[in-house]
Amino acid sequence: MNAFCIIFMFHVYYIMKICLTTICIGEKYLQQYNTLFRPSQEKYAKKCGYDFKVITDYIDGPKHSHLISLNKILVCDYNWEKEYDFIIFIDADIIINENTPSIHNEYNFGDKIGVVNQSQPTLQARIECQIHKGYEVTAKDYYKLKSGHIIETDHIINTGVLVIQPKKHKVFLRKIFNTYFKKQINNPARFHYEQSVIGYEIQKNNMHYFMDMKWNAIWSNNKYYFNIMKKQPLILQEFYDTNYFTHLAGHCDYHLIPTLKK
Repeated sequence: MNAFCIIFMFHVYYIMKICLTTICIGEKYLQQYNTLFRPSQEKYAKKCGYDFKVITDYIDGPKHSHLISLNKILVCDYNWEKEYDFIIFIDADIIINENTPSIHNEYNFGDKIGVVNQSQPTLQARIECQIHKGYEVTAKDYYKLKSGHIIETDHIINTGVLVIQPKKHKVFLRKIFNTYFKKQINNPARFHYEQSVIGYEIQKNNMHYFMDMKWNAIWSNNKYYFNIMKKQPLILQEFYDTNYFTHLAGHCDYHLIPTLKK
C-alpha cells in the first residue's frame, strides 16, 4: 500500500492595522476643521484602509490652551492604541492630496519615528529667510532659544506629522510629556508650541527617521522664500499638486482652500 504524504503550504499574511489621527479642540476650531481639512484627511484614510479618529478633548494634563499641541504625543495613551501597528498623527491644518500613496508603504521606519525637516524648501533657504526676518539662524540657535537645550544639529523637526509605532514609542513619548507639560504652561514662548522640546528629545535619543518634505510641506515657509525672498510667485494650487501633505501652519491662506482643484 502506497503512502502518500500531502504537504500543504500555508502562507500567513499579516495585515497591519493603522490609524490616521489628529487633535482639534474647541467648537470654533472644530467647525473650521470639519469644513476645510477633514474631508481630504478622511478620504485619504479610507483610500489607504486606515482607521480615522479626530480627538476633540485633552488626553491628559490640565485643560490649558498651551498644552493642546503637546497632547499630540499622547495619542498612544488611548485605550485603542493597542489595536494599531502605526498611528499617523497629523496636525488639523493639513490638507492631503488625493494622489498621496500610503505612507507606511513608502519607508522602512525600523524603530524610529517618522518626521519631516522644517528647513524648507532647503536648509540654505531657511537660513536666508531667518536672517531676513531677524530671527535665530541655525537649528542649534533655535533649540537653545525655544527649549533651553543645546544640541548639535542642522535639523529642526516640524511636529505636524509624526509616524508613531505605539508598541515602540508609547513610553518614550509619555516621558517627554511628563517632563515638559508643567514647564510649557508657564513658558511665554510655549517652547514654540510643542515643537522644540519634542524635536530636541527625538534627535537627542536618535529616534528620528526623516521623510521627504512632501509629507509635511509647510506652505508659509515656502511661500515666504519664493514670494518674498526670490520674487518668484508660488501658487498654492501648484504647491498642493506637487506635495502629499500640505501644511497650512499659522492659519496661512485658509481662504484659498475652497479654490483648490482636487
